[in-house]
Amino acid sequence: MTTVQATPTTLTGELETAHRQGVIAAGHGLQDAALGALRLTGAGVGVLAEAAVSSATPFLRAPLLSRIFNALRIHPMQGDEDGHCPTCRVPAPCLTAQELNP
Repeated sequence: MTTVQATPTTLTGELETAHRQGVIAAGHGLQDAALGALRLTGAGVGVLAEAAVSSATPFLRAPLLSRIFNALRIHPMQGDEDGHCPTCRVPAPCLTAQELNP
């Protein structure tokens, strides 16, 4: 069986950056003084923040990835039989396809 390793793309990097930023925000939220007695402190905050964001990530990414897939269906990289984007009517790949396939 052949293993295929994904090549990092701009989108992958952006998703990972968003994940890291989410973990940072979750950590700050868990430590917010406005929580009063429920406020968390200590080394475990980072672990809890990572777990919270990781648990939510599939639910957040699935709709995004579905929309990207659907956009690529109507803006195919190779275009139609004439080599044009069937949606934009410009030579393929159109700007949308290029943005979605860095």
